[in-house]
Amino acid sequence: MVGDGRSLARYGDSARRFICQLGHKGGSKGKTRRATRIAPPVGENTDSLVSCDLGLRIPWLRSGRRKLATLQQAIERIQHSGVVLFFAKFKVGNSTNMALHRTSVSQGRSVRVTKQMLGIQTRKSILYLDHNFFSSVYRGKDARLIAAMERITELLDLQLVAVPYSSTHEAEAEFYTQRDHLVKFIQRVARGHQFKPYYRVEETQILKAFQAYLSNTPASYIKEERDALSSSVHNWDGDPPFSVFRSASGVERKRRFKEQAVEGLVNTLSNWAASKNTFDQDVELELRDAGRILMTQYAKKTGRLWAGDFSAVVDSPISASVVEAMVYVLSVKNMEVDAARIIAAFFQSKHFAEVPSQQLTARLFSAFKKRVREGAYPNSKTAREKLSGFLFDVRHAATYVPYCAALFTDRFMADLLNDKNVGAEGIFGCKVFSVSKTEAFFRWLEDVRSRMTADHADGLGWAYSEYRSENAKN
Repeated sequence: MVGDGRSLARYGDSARRFICQLGHKGGSKGKTRRATRIAPPVGENTDSLVSCDLGLRIPWLRSGRRKLATLQQAIERIQHSGVVLFFAKFKVGNSTNMALHRTSVSQGRSVRVTKQMLGIQTRKSILYLDHNFFSSVYRGKDARLIAAMERITELLDLQLVAVPYSSTHEAEAEFYTQRDHLVKFIQRVARGHQFKPYYRVEETQILKAFQAYLSNTPASYIKEERDALSSSVHNWDGDPPFSVFRSASGVERKRRFKEQAVEGLVNTLSNWAASKNTFDQDVELELRDAGRILMTQYAKKTGRLWAGDFSAVVDSPISASVVEAMVYVLSVKNMEVDAARIIAAFFQSKHFAEVPSQQLTARLFSAFKKRVREGAYPNSKTAREKLSGFLFDVRHAATYVPYCAALFTDRFMADLLNDKNVGAEGIFGCKVFSVSKTEAFFRWLEDVRSRMTADHADGLGWAYSEYRSENAKN
């Protein structure tokens, strides 16, 4: 064990359980029950494209027959709604099939022109705005951020950026006095686009890395946007978006979890201040403890089930399902006899170290510990105030930064992400901004606008009436 052996992953795990209990519970007692999911093989064509005036996404299915049946159900649903044109692209076996269906038109209903109909291939830049940005704009207290929001809205209207919201936005809003209004404001800005929950992204990444490990393929993680986002995020906005609004619940209980996690973090600062670890040693320690925590959570859940405590199915940490899914992968490959050895070896491998969420979490925690060793946060009271949202920030940054073109967050987190040892931009290609870098953020927004192609601008005139007169003048 390196140094004192107390890694920040221990407290990161506390935050995982806390966030799970904030907004991802199902049934009367526990978290959402879900079937084990195995990530689709890397590189397989899984696209199903629907271009019509209804938002419809056909999920990935392993069986070509099941996919075709699902597509037929989708066609019947759309035909029943009275849409003019339905175009679908899907793959069965080695052939790609195209289908164009003409259906009846409901009287008085207009046809929405999509970018697929126009043959436009441009993709939106993904921008993550953290809770602090949204709450500041909502309160109207910072003129610079209000001006930035106006510029972002313009780019949203031009279909150049997307600002998906995440489960972390909802979790952090729980402690805001006008929580419901703030969440609805965030969802309006997101325009129906949402990141997949952090735990689902983490599970997908680990399973993909595990499959690569078993196949003895290179350790470098193959990042795919579908790990965290639906491909529909790049579609042009149509009818008013639909987002599921969840009212606040169990706020006091969630507040206690947060206070306990922060208190544990603050109480450990003195140990880290005296540590002799290097940055690389801390990264290694964080990764090792992350794997250990996942295995421990699975072992506890399994032990409870063997003892007849079936409530473990609903109240175990969501991350316990990660190792459960890995065991299932091994059973499919008839390798379950060596499951404990293989999974333990994977968590010590470079394949696991290359998983984006794990790598970035370890680097953020290690950079933070390095600053503590250098004298940051000597006063526990000040530290408690400054670090109240730290674990949330690490969670959303480590999960979503690899899939974003830019992120706007608070000064402290932006400084950590831009640390040369963390490399949010250098390693993951995400530019990080804060209030102290507002001018640079405006330049980035302007750069996004300047990259709009002539075809894109012309297509806006076809898709949106407000741009037709403008295009006619030009």
